[in-house]
Amino acid sequence: MESRQLVIARNAPSDTGDTYDDPPETYYSLDRLRRQFNDYAGAKDAENREMVEARHYYHGDQWTKHEIEQLRRRKQPVVTSNRIVRKIDAVVGLVERLRQDPKAYPRTPKHDEGAELATATLRFVLDNNDWKSKSSRIARAGGIDGVAGIEYDLVQGDEKDPSLELHIVYGDGFFYDPRSFDEGFTDARYLGVAKWVDIELAKELVPDKADQIDALMETGSDLTTEKDTDRDRNWINMTERKCRMVDHWYIHGGKWKWCLYIGFLKLMEGVSPFIDERGKTFPRYRMFSANVDHDGDRYGFVRNLRSPQDEVNHRRSKALHLLNSRRVVSEKGAVDDIEVARREWAKPDGWVEVNPGMKMEPDQSTNNDFKGQLEMLQEAKNEIENFGPNPALIGQGLEDSSGRAIQLLQQAGIAELGPYLSAYKNWKIRVYRDIWNIIQRYWIMERWIRVTDDMNVAQFFQINKLQVDQFGRPEIVNAIGSLDVDIIIDEGPDAVNMQGDAMMILQSLGPQFLQQFPDIAIELSPLPNSVKKPMLDKINAKMNAPPPPNPAVIKAQIDAQTAQREDQRAAVQQQQDMVMKARQQQMDERQAMMDAQLERMKAANDIEIQRMKAAADIQIERIKAANAARMQQERHSQDMDIAKDKAAYQAQLAKSKPQPAA
Repeated sequence: MESRQLVIARNAPSDTGDTYDDPPETYYSLDRLRRQFNDYAGAKDAENREMVEARHYYHGDQWTKHEIEQLRRRKQPVVTSNRIVRKIDAVVGLVERLRQDPKAYPRTPKHDEGAELATATLRFVLDNNDWKSKSSRIARAGGIDGVAGIEYDLVQGDEKDPSLELHIVYGDGFFYDPRSFDEGFTDARYLGVAKWVDIELAKELVPDKADQIDALMETGSDLTTEKDTDRDRNWINMTERKCRMVDHWYIHGGKWKWCLYIGFLKLMEGVSPFIDERGKTFPRYRMFSANVDHDGDRYGFVRNLRSPQDEVNHRRSKALHLLNSRRVVSEKGAVDDIEVARREWAKPDGWVEVNPGMKMEPDQSTNNDFKGQLEMLQEAKNEIENFGPNPALIGQGLEDSSGRAIQLLQQAGIAELGPYLSAYKNWKIRVYRDIWNIIQRYWIMERWIRVTDDMNVAQFFQINKLQVDQFGRPEIVNAIGSLDVDIIIDEGPDAVNMQGDAMMILQSLGPQFLQQFPDIAIELSPLPNSVKKPMLDKINAKMNAPPPPNPAVIKAQIDAQTAQREDQRAAVQQQQDMVMKARQQQMDERQAMMDAQLERMKAANDIEIQRMKAAADIQIERIKAANAARMQQERHSQDMDIAKDKAAYQAQLAKSKPQPAA
């Protein structure tokens, strides 16, 4: 319900293809919508009761309260051997074994490459919605309730465009036009889902109607069907404020429209945002039925299995009761106390004393009753086991049967499921086409999609990529909206068999046949198609390849090519030698020029060295002469200083001597 606001936004005229000049949309009144819902509730009361009972049988609740009281009063055990759940689960397993993946085929030659992109995009959406798990649960719900399907939801996520989410729709909340007879509800004029929700949740979904919702109190007596009394009665707390919210889709004015309401209060309404390839709207609910009877009531497998299932339970209970019971035939007065004899006779180690001359023996007719119960019990079991996926279809109890016999038994088992498999397949095709139409309309921005192929290798595709062409003009690559493809189901074989006869025939033909016709051998082998196709492609490519040439011709071509390569090698070597010789000559001339240059530079250097040496010698002599003169001058100065000191000393000495007396 949270995505309802997004759905309303998608009803804008610019998004649905309408223009602002179109007349305003008209919608049904709430009274008319409520009458439609009440028409369904009144006309489909028997169908709803059967749906509730079928769900009980599937889950092992197969005895009524009155039957249990009667059995306990008789001291008879309550035995439940639930074979319905095994049978329906086997049908679901068979449906999953039949490969039903979507595949796109181009409608025009120019969309040939886009078909692979469309297939990858479809499988990307399905993988994101856990489609394998949801489809198997829908198949099981369809087999039990008789009605199941999916609903589309546009949710704004991390991407700029809305993401498509798929949610399971079970039969207990679904209603539809009671005049519809088609197994896929294509002739229904209205349909929808009704759920009990909390008042607070309703106000969160539609906050502008909070005051009116507060004033609305549903007690459960209004807009209630038989299905509610089974499941919802265990979840409804009447002390809390709850209301029934109805998502009602109907055709009006050639368009599918919707209305969300509670009781007598309209919450929201609009035109369906989902448009198919022909420009027509379709509802968000895509449902299918397992079977449709003469009254237009939908039912599953439980209707035909309920009677033999009851017989199995009753006969097992009766047989077990007979086995635990012991009847006695005796003459009157054979025992003194009948009740004591009865208790002792019932004991495994009981001791019964019989009066002399009296006869007392067990009633042997009980064995015949017990045997008859077992025989009829086996008949009932066989009736259930042979319906739909019989033991042959799942490979049980066929150890001594031929391949042809196994194949016939398996085909008979699948033939009984023909209407259901056909309805389920047609529903899947419609779902795949709806998904493709939705993503074509709403995916307009660039995005990457990841798809894993049969070899479990991740592949990435970029859709709606904006780039510039060779003329500098913008263009969109892998535009989803412009692809024109047909969506079909790439399904497996109609019959699942071991192909025992084919393998026996292949083995009898011997290995020579297998070597001569490997494609036929692989085609008849029990290998899966995902393995067969690559092998057959390789064989066909090898068979279509040109024949190998004559060895002599190959040898001559090799010899000619070898001689040509030798000539080319010799010419290249000669050319290389000439180049090397010319290069060596150039190097020699350059070396001579360099040697002459070195000699000239050496002579000039010698002259310069001699000149510098002479200048150095002259400078040295000058320095020596200057040093000698300076030393002579210093020696002369020292001699004068010594003479002065000597004279001064002598004068001092003369003064210090005593003078002779006069």
